[in-house]
Amino acid sequence: MSMRKHLKKSLKDERGFTMIMTTIGLSVVAMIALVAVSAVGGDINPTGRDLQRKRAYEAAKAGINDYSFHLHADNGYWAKCTKVAAPSAVNQPGSTANRRTVPGDSTASYAIELLPANGSPACDPTTIVTATQTMLETLGSTKGTFRIRSTGFAGKAQVSITATFRPSSFLDYVYFTQLETSDPVTYGSEAAIKGAYEQCSKTILEGRNTAKIPSTEQYCRVISFVGGDSINGPLHTNDSLVVCNKPAFGRTPSDAVEVSASGKGWYSTSEVPHSGSSCSGTPTFVGTYLTSSPALIPPATNAKLATIAEPGYLFKGQVHICLSGATMQVSTTSATCTGAASVPFPANGVVYVESNLCSGAYTPFEVTYPPTSECGNVYVHGSYTGRLTIATSNDIIIDGNTTASGEEAMLGLIANNFIRIYHPCTYSSNANGAGSVENLSIDAALLAINHSFIVDNYDCGGSLGTLKVHGAISQKYRGAVGTTGGTGYLKSYNYDDRLHTITPPSFLAPVQADWVIGRETVG
Repeated sequence: MSMRKHLKKSLKDERGFTMIMTTIGLSVVAMIALVAVSAVGGDINPTGRDLQRKRAYEAAKAGINDYSFHLHADNGYWAKCTKVAAPSAVNQPGSTANRRTVPGDSTASYAIELLPANGSPACDPTTIVTATQTMLETLGSTKGTFRIRSTGFAGKAQVSITATFRPSSFLDYVYFTQLETSDPVTYGSEAAIKGAYEQCSKTILEGRNTAKIPSTEQYCRVISFVGGDSINGPLHTNDSLVVCNKPAFGRTPSDAVEVSASGKGWYSTSEVPHSGSSCSGTPTFVGTYLTSSPALIPPATNAKLATIAEPGYLFKGQVHICLSGATMQVSTTSATCTGAASVPFPANGVVYVESNLCSGAYTPFEVTYPPTSECGNVYVHGSYTGRLTIATSNDIIIDGNTTASGEEAMLGLIANNFIRIYHPCTYSSNANGAGSVENLSIDAALLAINHSFIVDNYDCGGSLGTLKVHGAISQKYRGAVGTTGGTGYLKSYNYDDRLHTITPPSFLAPVQADWVIGRETVG
């Protein structure tokens, strides 16, 4: 009897202990669960905030893209300030009242603020003068630019991006042409040249190749990019591209490949009337391909630079310049720099050579090089470390390697007519002459306003190897540097990315240009 009582008591005690342990265990589990839920909740909040901030950033980018789209369609859009067509997200500074939702994300929106310049309180659209005074910067490296701030909103998050817009420049491209055809001076007779100026100064879409050159049986030459050609940087032509096989354009998607032509904007040679070629092909656009891009129009002349050049750096006739570091030898009386005094680069970085009296038109065939001339030509070569722009009222002739040394080195070459590569050649023997440079290297931004970047006597002599240009090439007509018969040079053109933000001194800008984003900052 006592044993049973003891056993019952023992069982009763055990049950109590078990209940206590069970209760403790449930409490521990509950605490663990609570901690876990709290931890997960803590993770959810930052993750949610990060997601909202990312959406706000994308909304701000959408605002920049919205403004860029309108500016691309109307390059005077900025001067209207907030008086733009509805719906609009454009506001004066300090306001985000006008907002637009992000396409595809109805819970995110953006607002655009105009950031006035020169201490102005707001953008004033009364006239183009007041808009210019209140929006466009007037001093320093930002002269001619304007800024907007786009703020994106998503949930409780907001992110602002400030974008600086500047006019597009010839220096934005490793390769720029107004017309993708041969220069009229290459057509031979005086009558053919006159007719070529009339017919070949049209774009393909304007019918350049649908009719013969007046007074001749010729059609305008079709120049194509061929398989193996690579344009290593951004490109722009006011014309259409013509291709044979599979040339590549651009290095990365950040390189713009722009044509002003509408439609697909390019043709194979077999698609161009009277091209003389049945070659087909499709280009490889490594860069971002854009059609219907606004045309870039150069000024009619570089004469503005003659007014900028200091008296000691304004020359007449024919000049030979040999670059060395931040100095140069300048000879006005000899075909070489031998014995010429060495002078520093001008303080404002501009050298100009004017014409006295020039007779006779340039032709790239059977070119000779008189020791003196009144034509306003400059011969140039050498290695440089400073910043310099050389401009001429006629031609620039590069007669040797012209190379940069150091991060500060930058050279601009601007000719009213041609930028030429020195290449003496005897047609009777088809032999390259003394002074011809094989595998020529040029580090410079080149602008031939009314004609071409071209090799003298490009159809004469043997191969000269490769013409390497690191910088930018801008020309009205596409200049020849060799032929498929093995004369002249092969091409290697590579963009100097510094030209997006740093320019040679007083380098000329287009008189008609689109706006591009020069810089973006977040915050």
